[in-house]
Amino acid sequence: MSLAPVRERYGDRLFKPERVATEIPRLSALAAMHDADTFRCLAGLGVSPGWRCLDVGTGPGHVARWLATKVGPDGTVTALDRDTRMLRTFENPANLEPLDADALTADPGRFDLVHCRIMLMHTPQRADLLARMASWLKPGGWLVVGDHVDFAAHSSPHAALRQTFAAMRRMLNTTIGTDFHFARDYAGRLRDLGLTEIGLDASTPVLRARTAPNEFWLRTWDQLWPRMVLDDEVYREARRLLKDPDVVDLSLTLVTAWGRRG
Repeated sequence: MSLAPVRERYGDRLFKPERVATEIPRLSALAAMHDADTFRCLAGLGVSPGWRCLDVGTGPGHVARWLATKVGPDGTVTALDRDTRMLRTFENPANLEPLDADALTADPGRFDLVHCRIMLMHTPQRADLLARMASWLKPGGWLVVGDHVDFAAHSSPHAALRQTFAAMRRMLNTTIGTDFHFARDYAGRLRDLGLTEIGLDASTPVLRARTAPNEFWLRTWDQLWPRMVLDDEVYREARRLLKDPDVVDLSLTLVTAWGRRG
C-alpha cells in the first residue's frame, strides 16, 4: 500500500508570511496585476454601504481595504488569514478587522459577501473550504472566488517560459498540492453548492517587461527556483525574456466566479 505524499502548507517554507520584506512586494505585484478585474467583478455585485464582508486569505489586504471603502463606516470587513502580520504593516481603516485564523477550522460568522482570491488553488482541502465559505453567507449573500488557470503559458512560443511555468506547476503541486485546474469549473462548483445567479469572468494579463505581471513572476520564481526541477540555463533564459522589452506574451488567467445564496 502506497502512502499519500506528506505536503507542506502554503507559508510553511514557500511564501512565508514572516518574510514581510519579500512577500509584500511580491503580493503587491499580484494585486496590481489583478485588482482592477477583481474590483470590477465586486462592484458589479453592488457592494454597498452597510455590508458585512469577509476577505479570506487576505495577505497584505488590498481587496479588504477596497471593500472597506465601499461598505463605509456602517459596514465591516473581516480580513482573515493564518497570519495577518503583512496586513498589519499597512494603515487600515477603522472598519477593517484583522482575524488571525485558519479558514479550515474557523467560524467567522455570516456575511453579505465572502471573497477569496488565489488561495483555494493552493489548499488541498479546496472543495471542503469552498463549501465552508458558502456556509458563511447570509441569505442573499454573495460568494466570490478567483484563482489562476493556465490557458496560455503552456502554449507560449518561448520554450524557456513554457518550461519554467511547467516546472513551477509541477513543484507546487508536489510540494503544497496546488491545482492549476480547479478554478476551470468554478461555475459548476458554485451551482453544486446550491448557489444561484452564477457569474464568471476570465482575465489574462499580458507579460511585458517592467509591468506588474512580470515583476510578480520574477519574484515568485526567485523563491521557487531552488526547488524547481529545471535546467539553470533554461531558468536564466526565462528571466531574461521577462526583462526583455521586445518580448510580449500571456500570463496565467485569473478565473473569477460568483454565486448567491438563496
